[in-house]
Amino acid sequence: MPSKKNLRDGIPEEEKTDPNLATQPVAAAISRGIPLPDLGLLNPLLQDGEVTEIMVNDLRNIAIEKRGQIIVTPIRFKSIDELNRVVRILLDPIGKAITPESPLAMSTLPDGSRVHIAAPPVTEYGPCITIRKFPRRYSVENFISNGTLDQRMAYFLNACIVGKQNILISGGTGTGKTTVLNALLALVPPHERIITIEDTAEIPLILPNQVKMMTKPRGLGGEVVNACELVLNALRMRPDRIIVGECRGPEALDMIQAMNTGHQGSMTTIHANSPRDALFRLETLMMSAGLEIPLPAIRRQIANAVQLILQIRRFKSGARKIVSIQEVTGTEQDTLLLQEVFSFESKIANDPYSDQGQFRFNVSAKVIENLRAQGIKAVP
Repeated sequence: MPSKKNLRDGIPEEEKTDPNLATQPVAAAISRGIPLPDLGLLNPLLQDGEVTEIMVNDLRNIAIEKRGQIIVTPIRFKSIDELNRVVRILLDPIGKAITPESPLAMSTLPDGSRVHIAAPPVTEYGPCITIRKFPRRYSVENFISNGTLDQRMAYFLNACIVGKQNILISGGTGTGKTTVLNALLALVPPHERIITIEDTAEIPLILPNQVKMMTKPRGLGGEVVNACELVLNALRMRPDRIIVGECRGPEALDMIQAMNTGHQGSMTTIHANSPRDALFRLETLMMSAGLEIPLPAIRRQIANAVQLILQIRRFKSGARKIVSIQEVTGTEQDTLLLQEVFSFESKIANDPYSDQGQFRFNVSAKVIENLRAQGIKAVP
């Protein structure tokens, strides 16, 4: 594990932050004194730190994700009443109930774990429960140790956070986008005011001047508060950076416009399998706002707003890696241009999906020159 000095050389002294912030046991702190509910047969899975997802598919079919692998467990509920009891325990704290007229529900456990429930008539054999456990807090140093990135990439990303580059974190479901976002957030200088916006609580409070905002769905009484409204209100709260847990709707347009109006260093995540796909999806989400903005204008806004795209992949082995860091260099004939700064190359011939390989640095001038102009050294 590299020393703090090695990771942060070349960064102005007043901008250096304490990397230990990223290793604080936030999930434990949130749940301390607030016991998790008694879910009976599921309790050992909740308490297993290596289990990241619990999937109750039906009465006698319970699977988990552990160390990145899907495993079918021997755990079985004895009756549908026992399974329904678990559903009631999960939903009672938020005052919701599953009915044939309302067979879908979402909830959150005291430690921040996300719960989704689907029941008949949309499922056939009783309730289906999916619990995505609150992600373990990782630091950038942890990522170096487990091979998610290397020291050069960590140094570069640290410089980009301090140098206020806008970052889009891209990846498929379960690749660890939010985990990476949290680790990068811990590198933000502590004097900055941060507003985080989420649908479910997955970004912990780790900075002294941080405000957490969450959407308010239907069914909780009063008016619905969506991510678009929260982003617009965040602009009135004097933020230095705005962090959107995931762009999945028209709030993408407000996020990009915020990045273009003085809120440098903002970050968000998006579901996509490549940096180019991430840009296509971002365009689609921005157009869903219904303002009839021409596509060339949308692409110019993205080019001006987003400096870096981090692409994360989960391999067959369960390993997760940042397989590409690309910078958005502008547009040419209304096409967004990308240039790769770092990439992951497999060592095994004819197997690009092997997690055995090495990270490669490709010289890229735009971001590095931008940081150098701020007096920040971007590469060791």
